[in-house]
Order: sequence, then C-alpha cells, then structure tokens
Amino acid sequence: MSAAGPEPESPEPAGHEPVSVRRATAADAMDVLAWRNDPHTRAMSRDTGAVDEAAHLAWFAAALADPRRMLLIGEAGGAKVGMVRFDHADETEVSINLAPEQRGRGLSRPLLMAALAEVGGEVWAEVREANATSVRLFEGAGFQLQGRRDDIRRYRRPG
Repeated sequence: MSAAGPEPESPEPAGHEPVSVRRATAADAMDVLAWRNDPHTRAMSRDTGAVDEAAHLAWFAAALADPRRMLLIGEAGGAKVGMVRFDHADETEVSINLAPEQRGRGLSRPLLMAALAEVGGEVWAEVREANATSVRLFEGAGFQLQGRRDDIRRYRRPG
C-alpha cells in the first residue's frame, strides 16, 4: 500500500494542535491493523484483501525491528491520527494511512510533512489513479509525477 485513505488537505488542521510524529511501538499494532482493514483503505491499497491479525502482528514486529523500514505514528490533540511508513531500499518509498475517524479534518498533509521531516533525500510514492485525494496530497507536498503503470501513478519528491 502506498497511499490510502487521506482526506482533503490543508496546511495545518484548523482548530487543532499541530500533527507530530513518533516511532511506532508494539502498542500501536492493533490500531494500525484496524486502519489497514478499513474498507476505504483496502480499496485504495495495492493489496485490497483484509489482513488477518496473526499475520499483521508478525509483520508489525518484523517491521519495527527492520532498520530499512520506519513506521511513524502521527498524533494531534492527544489522539493517534494515522501512520506513515518509509521503506528504504534502492529507493525510499512512503506510504500513508490516516485513521478512518480522523478523515475530513485536514490532517493528511500535516501528517505527511511531519513524517517527511524525519527522513532525508529523495522519496517515492505510488498512488492509485482512483485515489484523487492522495494524488492531491502528494502533488501538494511537492511530489512530481514520474510515470504511470496500470492504475498506479508513480511520484518522486526530490531530496
């Protein structure tokens, strides 16, 4: 999954504390699973199937231990608002997933920008053509369209 579930962006959520990010911990696993299995999130993901709890918990523990992967949890006003994942390989790819109950509050761009401040260099994102909200989010955050394949747009943000 690269970009699933964000809502229309604003520079900062009106009437809310700014979004901050922190490293995910094992205590975040079930929230991330619930967000991942949200029907809208699944529809916008590369893999649209539901993720089972045991498989997710194994993946989550491995992801936390993997130095090539960074899982960040966004928080605003004392509540978790979503997750941003960076996968570092030949390229650094970003994936964002906003908590379903936080959609519509203008939090996706502040969450993404806070997370991007934690990594340096060039970052890539892949977004489904049908996910117009994520297309606007990444384009508004300085990502440039590099190409398309099937129903996926590929974006790059220079380092």
